[in-house]
Amino acid sequence: MSEAMTSPTATAHPTATRSIASGGERLPRRSYLYVPGSRPERFEKAMQSAADAVIIDLEDAVPFSEKDRARAAACAFLIPSHTAEAEREIFVRINGLGSRVGFCDLLALTTPEISAGGRLSGLLLPKVGSADELRLVEKLFDEADLPAEIAAIIETAEGVEQAAAIAAATPRLTTLMFGGADLAADLGVELAWAPLLYARARIVQAAALHGKTAVEMPWIELDDEAGYHEDLSRSFALGFAARAAIHPKQIAAIHAALAPSTEALARAERIVAAFEASNGGACLLDGSLVERPIIRRCQRLLALAERSSR
Repeated sequence: MSEAMTSPTATAHPTATRSIASGGERLPRRSYLYVPGSRPERFEKAMQSAADAVIIDLEDAVPFSEKDRARAAACAFLIPSHTAEAEREIFVRINGLGSRVGFCDLLALTTPEISAGGRLSGLLLPKVGSADELRLVEKLFDEADLPAEIAAIIETAEGVEQAAAIAAATPRLTTLMFGGADLAADLGVELAWAPLLYARARIVQAAALHGKTAVEMPWIELDDEAGYHEDLSRSFALGFAARAAIHPKQIAAIHAALAPSTEALARAERIVAAFEASNGGACLLDGSLVERPIIRRCQRLLALAERSSR
């Protein structure tokens, strides 16, 4: 057996969680809280929630007659003159790029004032059906020198079919979000787990293939707590890494469902320490082979633990 296959007895250093988990990269987002763009009085409340990110929604949550007012409110919240500190990352869900209001949203959110403000973490694009839509947004971001991400909602049959191409469209794209309600309507099926399982799996696979984060849709039955917890377990077991929410009371359950157990965290720390002690080569720990795929899983657990501690 080579030296790389020896079984190190090293234990994790107390700072291993922070150094391995972050590595200078952004910690994983576990939760996204929607807030209607037409209710600017709720923006600050959403920012004070426990969510990792806030989504100001200019699309479904806003009646057509209030689109312009909602857009103006979102932009005002993002400009540098706003006095509040950004406690949470801020995304804006714009209207679809197949509509005039969608292009108005995009142009308003790529102005020099927004770019200089530094409060916009990214745009959430609804009903994405092709990679071309993302490349258009990327071009405008580059032109505006806007350091923001792109997140795409996959919620049409076309989007599911093109999920892998969408995920590969641009490095600006960090996130694929599943949009079950619109997809169910598009497919003519019930908004339930079984009819949409195939689409969910396609989105998780596309995200994994291209190093993006797969985000589950919000749970809309606010009074069905048992159903919510069951759905969280199924979604995260399938491979979703985060979830959107429509109410602050939903956030704690998302974080709890993603939090690694004490036992899992301790083992992840031991595995990473053993891997490092072998200089990044395969090794044995407690009779099990440790290779890079195992390390990736452990590093995610450590990053989740670090996020939970903040």
